Amino acid sequence: MTSEGWTLAPAAGWIPDRQGGKTAFASYEGFPDGVMTVPDEAIMVSRMAHLADGSIDFDIKPLAYSDTGIIFRRQGNDSGEFLYLRADPDCPAANDCIQYVPVTHGLMSWNIYSTEQGPAPITTTGWNHLRLMVAGGRMEVFVNHLQEPTLVVKLRGAKGDGGIAFKGPAVYANLVIKAGGGDALAAVRDLTPAPGTITTWRSAAPVALPGGRTPVAADIPANAAWKPIESAPDGLVDLGRAFGSPHAPAVATGWLQFTLATDKPARHRLNIGWAPEITVFLNGTRVYSGSNFYHPAAGRLQPDGRLESDNASIQLDLQRGENRIVLAVGNRWRRSVGGFEASPYGWGAKARLVDPAGTRVP
Repeated sequence: MTSEGWTLAPAAGWIPDRQGGKTAFASYEGFPDGVMTVPDEAIMVSRMAHLADGSIDFDIKPLAYSDTGIIFRRQGNDSGEFLYLRADPDCPAANDCIQYVPVTHGLMSWNIYSTEQGPAPITTTGWNHLRLMVAGGRMEVFVNHLQEPTLVVKLRGAKGDGGIAFKGPAVYANLVIKAGGGDALAAVRDLTPAPGTITTWRSAAPVALPGGRTPVAADIPANAAWKPIESAPDGLVDLGRAFGSPHAPAVATGWLQFTLATDKPARHRLNIGWAPEITVFLNGTRVYSGSNFYHPAAGRLQPDGRLESDNASIQLDLQRGENRIVLAVGNRWRRSVGGFEASPYGWGAKARLVDPAGTRVP
């Protein structure tokens, strides 16, 4: 690993400006191919490495508790698959030690993909070896030469190939990339949605609301504006993937809707998860508004300001026949220093009826 083979990614969105000085390269006994020290949260991009399917081996020594790791199938700052460590003494037991998120349209969606993570046997003060086996939409991650994968995920990035990059603060060494060889990977099973999970959605293009105000019924798009939108097997609708920059206004409200039909008036409870803001309408009447900001810490909904199916639970008084439920999902991100900006992170929603008996989705 030498300076000629790597370049600094430009700051943009979730990628911060350089804070901790220049990346250092060194070669010495034990590391004849060199080591690269990224002292801050910067991202260093390989000038040559490229991968679609195959294996990636490397060693990493985390320098701080942060999202340190590798971005592969990278295409600029806009797209990639990001695997990272949050190195901590609790890693063998902590469910957020090793995490995967897609990067799409420049958004790093850590806050809406809370299932692609787990504990890992990570050394916080020394070297760790990671091996990634990648084939199509599958990835297996092996930590510190274990024979069984520590993490198995379904890849959700928008591109099937691309470059390689490392994010600090960490020291990296012994990068080996081999194309092919992923045919033996077992298919990653889709999550089975819980009963009552809404998986049939329609969406309308995001709009900018003046002053970031709370949406009202008059803002709901006309019927002709709605089109089907794909959801993940667990019901998540990733609005950032569908409408992220440059398709959405800088600060925008995205629109989702689904329909519930009943044979008689009935009261049902709907669990909803979202990030970062939401307003819910039932048959044109606003029934809920809420935020799920990461800053300040006191305002975070569980788990830790991330989207989960039960961020909130609301009551729906359904009428006989078809009922239209509309979700207005805002992408405002509250900065740690105050003020708002368009979120550089995840933007989406999901919903689940606690007891779907007596209802159907037309």
